Amino acid sequence: MITRLPALRRGPAWHAALPRRPTLADAPAWAGLAAATVGIVALLGWFLDADTLKSVVRGLPTMKVNAAASFMLMGAGVALLSRTTVASPGRSVGLALVGAAGSIALVTGAEYITGVSLGIDQMLFRDPAGQVGTALAGRMSPLTAICFALLSGAALVGARAPRIVIALSGLALAVSVLNVFNFVFDAPVPPFLAAYSQMALNTAVAMGVLTVGVIGLLGPASPFAPLAGRSPATLLLRGALALSVGVPLVMIWVTLEGQQFGLYGTSYGISLRLVGMMSLGVIAILGSARWVKDLETKREALEIERDRFFELSPDMLSVVSADGRFQRVNGAWETSLGYRAEELVGRSASDLIHPDDLDRTIAESVRRHEAGERVDPFLSRLRHADGSYRWLEWVAQTAPDRSVSFAVARDVTDRKRKEDRRARQHRVLESRNETLSERVVRDPLTGLHNRRYFDAAVARLERRWRRVPAGQLPPVSVIVFDLDHFGQVNKLNGHQAGDAVLRLFAGLLKKRFREKDLVARYGGEEFVAILEGATSTEAIRIAENIRATLERAAVDIGTDAPIRVTVSAGCAQLGDERDIAAGLSLADVWLAQAKRAGRNQVVGL
Repeated sequence: MITRLPALRRGPAWHAALPRRPTLADAPAWAGLAAATVGIVALLGWFLDADTLKSVVRGLPTMKVNAAASFMLMGAGVALLSRTTVASPGRSVGLALVGAAGSIALVTGAEYITGVSLGIDQMLFRDPAGQVGTALAGRMSPLTAICFALLSGAALVGARAPRIVIALSGLALAVSVLNVFNFVFDAPVPPFLAAYSQMALNTAVAMGVLTVGVIGLLGPASPFAPLAGRSPATLLLRGALALSVGVPLVMIWVTLEGQQFGLYGTSYGISLRLVGMMSLGVIAILGSARWVKDLETKREALEIERDRFFELSPDMLSVVSADGRFQRVNGAWETSLGYRAEELVGRSASDLIHPDDLDRTIAESVRRHEAGERVDPFLSRLRHADGSYRWLEWVAQTAPDRSVSFAVARDVTDRKRKEDRRARQHRVLESRNETLSERVVRDPLTGLHNRRYFDAAVARLERRWRRVPAGQLPPVSVIVFDLDHFGQVNKLNGHQAGDAVLRLFAGLLKKRFREKDLVARYGGEEFVAILEGATSTEAIRIAENIRATLERAAVDIGTDAPIRVTVSAGCAQLGDERDIAAGLSLADVWLAQAKRAGRNQVVGL
């Protein structure tokens, strides 16, 4: 697989953006930089008037100025496009550079077609008349202009149309390679091109390199993508490609050299080429066949081992198609669920899932399949061949091409039953613990909190108040209630009547106070309440409402005449120090005052 090139690093130096160990995926960047370098060298040759830099070999046609400038522009553009993303600002720069090179080629082509000079051929440097292979001074050859136009169009189209890119680039590559062969084998120029400037050797070579870079911009869609990697298939492909290119070149060169030395004629040279290429081709095919046979043998051995492990596994293994149907299962399915392999293959897996688990299981499978992720250990119930349902724990992984999924399942019914039993026992214990805890802090007769809970809650309140700045604390008030002449109620009517009075009064307190208020049976017939956010005035009003309600109430004790009771209360607001003990003491003082004043009243300040 061709890996994506890393994002272009910011900085003026191109070499800083290139990876230290180039791979086939880096071909577009390197090819673009190589072509741009050739163009820069040629431009330097024109600046210094050095023919060696213009043509590499003296006596050969020189790369024209516009061709060198186009190589510099398009090479830099291809390198930049290979290192930037679609949304990157650098991509616009790369497209602009490629477009500029294509524009130069189109203008040059227009000059050839119309026969009119547009003044661009010698804009930068003067090209003296009579140069080798040059009929029109300073003008790049028509084949060079055509290749630049083809490559610029391919680079601008990009991955949106891979087939168009391959067609345009392939045509440009064929033209450049043909020109290279013309120089290598000293082939004469065709008569129809004799009146035009010829493509220079360095131009043809650089054009071929640039073509490789443009094709490489397709990334995974590039025809070079199968050549990447170290798999046996890619090694075979690279070897076959090297032979298909190298063998004909070597044989043609050898036979041409023999003809030049006069060892044989043209016809005999052609026969030698055919015999040599066929012989080397047969040798290559036989060698590849042996190599492929060895690979096939190893693959078959691996498949046998895989099948052996597949069937030996005590877990239920399966291969499921993208539409959710079993393609293959192992023998563990029959052991665990009673289904033979032929009963499951081709059947939808959803047919076996419990109706209550179906939507959840399908949703999880679809979500993971679309994302190409592994399904983590997942529980669902599947129907046994006998009609019962068994709990399965399974994991699954989608293949890279998402055509199938591989699943491993294990029967965990016994474990699930044990876990459910432990969970039920745990819930029962928690419920009992909560009940016991409540009994410890609740008064069994009235249902209000008891003195123990009240003291612990007061300590928690005071710790919380100490963490709050003094200016931000709300007012806090204390109310102490005491049922009037409660001892006489017990003495005259019995303790059951007294208990009924206590329950009645506790019910009034539960109805009147808020959940956040701290209300408790303080001892005997005495009750206490802590009210956060209430002033002493508000506390007196609340206590008076409770006193009046109790005065109107009648306690049915099973006799002809119900009894009536009253209550006295003392109210006090805590000071800035928020000391509840001090507040209780002050409330007790006001309670004593209420009793001395005749009881059945509320006193506070």
